Amino acid sequence: MRKLLLATIFVSGLPTLAATTALAATTKTEELVRRGALGVALEATAQGPRVTQVTAQSTAAQAGITPGDVITAVNGKPTPTNADLAAAAGQLRAGETASITIKRGETSQTVSAKAVARPLEAIPGADVRYGTVAFQNGRLRDILVLPQKPAPQAPVVFLIQGYGCGSVEGPPTHPYHLLAKTLAEVGIGSYRIEKASMGDSINPVHCLQTDFTTEVAAFEAGYKALIEDRGIAPDRIIILGHSMGGIQAPLVAAKGPAPRGVMVYGTALRNWQDYMQELFAMQGFLSAKTDPAEGEQAAKALRPLMQRIFNEDVSLKTIASENPNHEAMLRSALQWDGDDQILGRNLAYWRGVAAQDTVAAWRDTKAPVLAIYGEADFAAIDERDHQRIVDVVNFYRPGTATYRFLPLTGHGFDLQASRAEVREANQAGKPVTTSPYNPELTRLMAEWINQLPTKPASSGG
Repeated sequence: MRKLLLATIFVSGLPTLAATTALAATTKTEELVRRGALGVALEATAQGPRVTQVTAQSTAAQAGITPGDVITAVNGKPTPTNADLAAAAGQLRAGETASITIKRGETSQTVSAKAVARPLEAIPGADVRYGTVAFQNGRLRDILVLPQKPAPQAPVVFLIQGYGCGSVEGPPTHPYHLLAKTLAEVGIGSYRIEKASMGDSINPVHCLQTDFTTEVAAFEAGYKALIEDRGIAPDRIIILGHSMGGIQAPLVAAKGPAPRGVMVYGTALRNWQDYMQELFAMQGFLSAKTDPAEGEQAAKALRPLMQRIFNEDVSLKTIASENPNHEAMLRSALQWDGDDQILGRNLAYWRGVAAQDTVAAWRDTKAPVLAIYGEADFAAIDERDHQRIVDVVNFYRPGTATYRFLPLTGHGFDLQASRAEVREANQAGKPVTTSPYNPELTRLMAEWINQLPTKPASSGG
């Protein structure tokens, strides 16, 4: 079965080349110890993650790791895959000893070094202010970026990221960093908050064990902190929901003080089970010209399984034991880990998503809305849900919602090609991304933000 391109995110926990260390203004940074940066670029091999490059003065460099080494464990935790290495390296804290087991040629050895802190983000012409937000007996890292020459009451975009458990920080090529950078260039601030235990955050419950309601509550805590601790008034805040964040954005907007506006990109309106059914049925055909009849049959076969998964109170292990085909479908189609996780999150999370009344959430969002669909975004399938969001909002608050189509842009804000060209490239197995970020997205958002009224829309409707 073809692997789904789910409406996902950027999981930036993978150790990559460290950027140059940068100075940034900080707020309460001392309350969270900075994560360590391993400082390597990797390639996946049958032996494990092989180092292709080592950043000077990084943790790996201090430990004597060189290109060609295969990293087999970090602090005693085996790392057979790049994802395993990302998870293990993500637990490193600056100043702590990192014990790294490597295979060099035919010899295995363990080397160690003090973990070097990940570099702080730097954006020319902007202040990057690191802080923390108290949440459920832990603390979440947040990052506020403000232009150094802001206009009076300069707007701030609060990004709510996609569903995955990964950091919102990243190297200079990370799309979320480029979003913040390009917004600052046009005089607009931005705000990000990490999920539980991601980035520098320390929480008793890890993101992978967090359910949907708790995750939304964390974003609500970030929204409150942005207003009360950071001093950004609600009528300056525009909430931007990306992917799954587009389902969560109206929930956050409706719960707290009305923001100046809400924007979504690459999201869904329909019930989550219905969205998943269409992904299985049509995504391969739409994105790479696979056989549509075969896709429809695969989706049909999965329908009873999806009903059990998303809407019934039964464990994945029980579901797998009920039918000889269930375990195979869970593993091949939904990346089941053999326990309670599918598609990188636990079952409670997905059932929380499926339980949402998304139309009612948009009804209750008392702010102007911009829904953007990227032409090459096959994770969101097509533009219909974005247009429907606009139609729903305008039913309750006429004239307050706008739809925009963004050419040549993929699900991850990346610059690709036309929909037809991407289909041809995917069919041929060729790369399609030509740039990690399409600056037209920033231009489109800034144009809409700058024409918004300074006060949020009335509750009307």
